[in-house]
This record gives sequence, structure tokens and C-alpha cells, in this order.
Amino acid sequence: MKTPGGAARQNVQGFIDSVGVGWRQWLIFTVLFLTLLADGMDITIVSHIFPSLVKEWGTPIGGIAFVVTGGFVAMGLGAIVAGRLADRWGRKSVTTAALLLVGVATILGGTASDFEMFVLWRFVACLGLGAVMPLALTLLADLVPAARRAQMLAFAYAGVGLGTTAGALLAGIIIPSGGWRPLMVAAGVIPLMIAFAFAVITPESPILLASRNEIDKARRALARLAPGRDLSMVDIAPLGQSKADSGAFRLILSRPFAVTTVLLWVFSFIALGTQLLIAQYLPTLLQAPVPGLSTVQSSAIVGSYGAASVVGTFILGALLKKFSRYAVISLVLLSSLVGLLIVGLFPLREFATLLVIFTVLGFILPTGFGPSRDVLSAVAYPAHARGTGLGTANLAARVGTAAGGVAGGALIGAGLGLSGLFLALLLPVGALILTLGGLRLEAGKQGTDSIEGLRDGVPQPPAIPLDQQLANSNGHHTPS
Repeated sequence: MKTPGGAARQNVQGFIDSVGVGWRQWLIFTVLFLTLLADGMDITIVSHIFPSLVKEWGTPIGGIAFVVTGGFVAMGLGAIVAGRLADRWGRKSVTTAALLLVGVATILGGTASDFEMFVLWRFVACLGLGAVMPLALTLLADLVPAARRAQMLAFAYAGVGLGTTAGALLAGIIIPSGGWRPLMVAAGVIPLMIAFAFAVITPESPILLASRNEIDKARRALARLAPGRDLSMVDIAPLGQSKADSGAFRLILSRPFAVTTVLLWVFSFIALGTQLLIAQYLPTLLQAPVPGLSTVQSSAIVGSYGAASVVGTFILGALLKKFSRYAVISLVLLSSLVGLLIVGLFPLREFATLLVIFTVLGFILPTGFGPSRDVLSAVAYPAHARGTGLGTANLAARVGTAAGGVAGGALIGAGLGLSGLFLALLLPVGALILTLGGLRLEAGKQGTDSIEGLRDGVPQPPAIPLDQQLANSNGHHTPS
């Protein structure tokens, strides 16, 4: 569409694409990255205080397992409820509220007088934690160019890995000198500080605002994304009341999204369940009679595996900028199969060999199981249903973590060691590859298998470069 003067107009996504990724987008990304870092840090910190609870209150192992399992369930509920609320009331406000909930509940958990009160506040905090990750990723997906969406989502997910490392370091510093209660307070203050920065720096999704007919708010959000840019050439056209308000749940479970939604649930369930199974049981497997490593040696391997996963996530993001998400994730999953076969078929006992192999696997396995599911979910839905789509996928993922924990315990209890368990993991990884193939076929039918993914269901005019827009604003229009 062109104006009488001959200048092409853009819709909201087209304008965001033309803005690109400048310093303001990187500032917003940094805040969202820190939000995910706080998410990863909180989960890790709580795992480090469990031994202190056992000593102080005599908490049985069954009680600790109840907190872990119940926490995952609460995260799943938080994800699905917050996703729906975010599609209705806005990503920014619900994410800010979730961060405040995590911070306050974590601090109150540090003041608990008994285990029952600790469990109560922990479950409340987990409701907020379940909301934070999918909402932060949803908002990021709405604020960056479509061609950079998958890359930026993968980069942001690295915050979770860094958060686990930061949480472990913080626990190692505070618990020996001050105990677990000051650690909980510190873990609660951090998301409160991030919530303040998030509320001040991050704009609401202009695409979501436009879909809800909030034209003035959408225009102000665009102005925050690109100060000084001429917005007169942007058509902030609503999707139409019937489409925006017809129900996000109904949308993701109807044509053409129903099959994609079910496949994303299956992928998320298997992926996070497998990822957490490895993370939970790897130290135990390494210290088993075979290979028989010491605690120090197994900790070094787990630490190297985790550090490599952060770097692997950044590499994934760089690849997603240039190649199809299906091709990249397929390559990662096929490489995972090779790695699992190496561990499963060859007797590995030497510490140095295992350290090298699991460092290499750290670049591959967590990358295939972690950010890939959110990247696939975020680009599969239009903006007004994206929060619900990611929320339901994260619910499936949290259920998968509980199932993975139970499955891992059963397999180890049945006598499977490191090699046997990694051979067993060939089944879920194979299922992930098949599920990814199904997603690729569905995307091909919808014409959304490009790097950009779904561009909110409508054809998008080409992005207008900045120099051309400046020329147009000065009256030097390009020919029609």
C-alpha cells in the first residue's frame, strides 16, 4: 500500500522489522535476559538449601521430593494461567506482577518458621516462576524483527544457564557464613530489582496492543522502540474485534494451529523432561561403581557440562539467524543421538575422557532440549495468542520434568548405569526428531517454515530501510 505521494506504508510488524536491532532493542533484551537469569538462579538456589532444611527441621527426603514435584506443577499452572492473562491484559504488566510475586514469596519463604510455611511460600513463588520465562520470551518475540526472532530467543535462554551458575556461586558464598535464610532473602531481592527495571525500560507489545484496538498505546509503544522515527507511515490496523477476542485457547486448538499445538506439547514434554532427567541424575551416575568417580570429579564434569550449555545456546542463536530453525534443531538432535551412542556403547571410566566428552555434549544436549522448544513455540502463533501458546507448551514441559524425574529414578533403580541410561535416552531423542519433522510439515502447509516463522497471519509489506524513510519524510519519494 502506498500514500498519494508514493511512499509505501507498513503495518506494525513491518515497522519493527525496518527498525532492526539497535541499542534500544539490546537494552530491552538485556532486561529480559536478566529476567530469565533470575528465573534460573532462583531454582538453583532453592536446590542448595534443601540440605539445610533437613538439618534444621529434620525434613524427610519425601518432603523434599514433594517440594520439587509440587514446584514443577505450580510452575506449569503459572505458565498457562499467566499466558492467558498476558494475551488479555498485556505481557508487560503480567510479567512485572510475576516477578514481584517471585521476589516477595521467596523473601517470605526465608522467614518461614516451619517446613509447612516454607512449602506454602515456595509454591506461591513457583506460580510466578512458571509465568516469568514464557512471558519474557513472548514479549521479546513481539519486540524484535521477525528475521531475528528465533536468534534473540535462543540468546535470551542463555540467561537461564548463567542463572544456575550464579545461583550456585551465591549459595556457596552465603550459606557457609550466614545460613539459608539470608540466601533466600537475597534470592528474593534480585527479582524485585529486575521487576523495577523491567517496568521502566520495557514497552508493551505494540502488536498485541494493535490487535486489541488500542491504537494510541500501540503508537506510544512503537515510539519507545524507535524514538524520533516517523510513525505516520505505519498502519496500526487492528486485527478485528472478532479475531482478537475470539479466545486464544480456541485459536491454538483450531485450524490451522491444532496439529502444531499438539506437536509442540509433545516436543516440550519430552524435551524438558529429558533435559531435567540428565541434570538431576548425572552426578549420581558418574559416582556409581562404574565409572566410580569422586564427588569432586563429578562436580567438575557437571560444571563443565553446564558452562558449555551456555556457549552452545549462543551458537544456536547465531545459526538461527541464518538458517531454518528446523534444519538447525534437526542437526542438534542428530548430533545428540551420536553423543548418546558414544556414551552408551563405549566403556568410559577415565575422568579426563569423561570430562572431554561431557563438555562436548554440553554444547549439544541442553541446546536441543532447552531453547529449541521455546523457539519453536514463539514463532508458531500470531501475537494475540503467543502468550497462551507458550504458556500451554511450558505447562507440558513442566509435566515432562516430573515424568522425567520418575522415569530416571525407575531406570536407575532397575540397574541401569551411565551407559545403559544414555542408550535408553535414544528413544526420547528419536521421538523429538519425529515430532520436529511433523512440525516442519505443518509449517510447510501454512507457509511459515522460513526463518521469520508466522508473521501474525497476514502478508507483510517489505521493510523500508531507514535511509529510504528519511528520504520519503523529506519529500523525495520513490516512484510508485
